[in-house]
Amino acid sequence: MAHITDLDAYRRQIRAWLAQATVPEVPLDLEGRFTVLRAWQKTLYEAGFVGISWSKAVGGQGLTPLHQLVFSEELARAGAPQPIGLIGVDVVGKSIETYGREWQREQLLPRLLSGDDIWCQGFSEPESGSDLASLRTRARIEGDEFVINGQKVWTSWAHKAQWCALLARTDADAPKHRGISYILVDMSTPGVTARPLVQMTGDDEFCEVFFEDVRVPVGNLVGKLHEGWAIAQDTLSHERGSYTLRRRVEYEVAVEEAVRDLRDHVDETGTEPSDWVLEQLGRSYTAVRSLEALTRRTIERQLAGDIPSPLDSVDKLSLNEVEQLVYTSITNVLGPFRLAADGVAFGLDGPRWVKDHYYSRAASIYGGTSQIQKNIIGERLLGLPRG
Repeated sequence: MAHITDLDAYRRQIRAWLAQATVPEVPLDLEGRFTVLRAWQKTLYEAGFVGISWSKAVGGQGLTPLHQLVFSEELARAGAPQPIGLIGVDVVGKSIETYGREWQREQLLPRLLSGDDIWCQGFSEPESGSDLASLRTRARIEGDEFVINGQKVWTSWAHKAQWCALLARTDADAPKHRGISYILVDMSTPGVTARPLVQMTGDDEFCEVFFEDVRVPVGNLVGKLHEGWAIAQDTLSHERGSYTLRRRVEYEVAVEEAVRDLRDHVDETGTEPSDWVLEQLGRSYTAVRSLEALTRRTIERQLAGDIPSPLDSVDKLSLNEVEQLVYTSITNVLGPFRLAADGVAFGLDGPRWVKDHYYSRAASIYGGTSQIQKNIIGERLLGLPRG
């Protein structure tokens, strides 16, 4: 009971802080959004709300994933945005905390948490997306440096990032899951080029990144040489688990907003929604509730140290399906108004929901495709034969 009381007290603390904080309005354009959310991350960090479940030794709060979930819930319900540096905070940073060298933890992680440094994740390649272990980017050792050559793609925020957590092949003769190393690359290093890719949303958040004779100190290696695959699996487990926890709360709040806007529209016009409209919202609500039940189990696994695990793929696959179902169902309610630049139907803001719908199409690709998650579930959880 004391643990529950502690969480309740923490929730009250967050609500009190949010009530007096200046919550930023986030513009739709990517450049404006990045600037606002980076400043917001600094504000959250200074208030002690970034790195909640991180150790105090690296600038975190030393609390539990349950405290992080409580904060995510209160942040979303207050209509406040998430910080911009979630690739660092939720994904690569935890792997650096676990496997990194002392200087990496002491010098890089506090700046990662505060948003002073933005991180990107150099994993996927043009011909090695789903089959990540077949990556072709090479890093050879010359003296006390790695010399890196290769290309990455779908690298979120690479054109804004100061650091990249890079997977590169350091032993060309080893089997593909071996001979890979996990290297931290300063994005200002000569030979690094990031080129933004315009998405169907109109944003250029994703990038392709080229490495041409990029020289990086050997001391930037995370873990041991040639043993980066295990660290990559740790990183992906955080991406699939922690990211799912945050996104589930956002989906829940999105459905609540749609229901509220629809209810306001009914009160103003006296026009009752059709059974079909109610069905779309009902499907969204049911999907979010099922994902909530799953993420409660994920929290239990995190508290027990059961990560990485094939169950992370269950989380990611569920995230893919729920994200697309929620935003597709709500956008369906707009009907033909989704095509109008300022379309509104049943009180729903067309441009907002259409953009979220477009972004949700990427859910079945980012962080590991749905097909790969199904393969992992089939082989490692169900014991089915490969192929």
